[in-house]
Amino acid sequence: MKSEKLDLNNINAGNLGSLMENLKNEPPRGSVLLDKYLLPSRGKFYPNDIYLKKLNTLNIKNLATLNEQNVNNVINGVITSCVWGMEPNKILTGDKIWLIYYLRGITYNDLPFTVRGSCPNCDNISNYQFTLRNLVISYLDKEIPEYIELPNGDKITITFPTISTDAAVNRIKNDQQIIIDINPELLEMATYILKVNDKTLTLYDAYEYIINISGMDFSVLTNEMSEFIFSAKPIGKFTCPHCGEEILLPVPFTPSFFLPKIK
Repeated sequence: MKSEKLDLNNINAGNLGSLMENLKNEPPRGSVLLDKYLLPSRGKFYPNDIYLKKLNTLNIKNLATLNEQNVNNVINGVITSCVWGMEPNKILTGDKIWLIYYLRGITYNDLPFTVRGSCPNCDNISNYQFTLRNLVISYLDKEIPEYIELPNGDKITITFPTISTDAAVNRIKNDQQIIIDINPELLEMATYILKVNDKTLTLYDAYEYIINISGMDFSVLTNEMSEFIFSAKPIGKFTCPHCGEEILLPVPFTPSFFLPKIK
């Protein structure tokens, strides 16, 4: 095919704008296309392709300083800087922890991390090599029902909290005008309630609804919702080399996990 000289005078503003938009939409160089089915949510709520960038120096530095006070802010910030293809605020809370383990995996080529622990069956202490395949994950493999019906007749439409939900949770926890003590476990449960009988509830309204229903209604709601909770836990599943028993050991976000010794 004969090449022609590009005539800049004939490029109109619309074409140039389209060209720049296409360039802006290109995944960052070196990013990795995510197999969404690997996510705890199975990627059911992410219609577009998602690309992940490897952890950079600032990400690693921040992750190496995780503590109880900053854990949500740091993890949300790292995910925001490493995810391309969707609004980070729409990433589901149940996928967050998995994404951090996965980002560590693609950054270091799934470099094994040594976990030392005791087998509860034979009491032998051993070193175990943690990689992504050892991570304990609960998947969303069930179809979401239209609603959950309680014994009192209420129909509960469920939703799934996202990174943006964290801000709403923190606002309620820190709201000085709320005079009742907030139970964090029930508040987390409230993040899964979207509607009651077709009425959309705020997070605080959902919390008040939960604390005021009967014990029977609460039991049904808890058990029904538990069928649709998905997440990755900071725990690894291993096989004891001495007795063959399957054991679970914590794999926490320690500085050495994010700054491994590379031979």
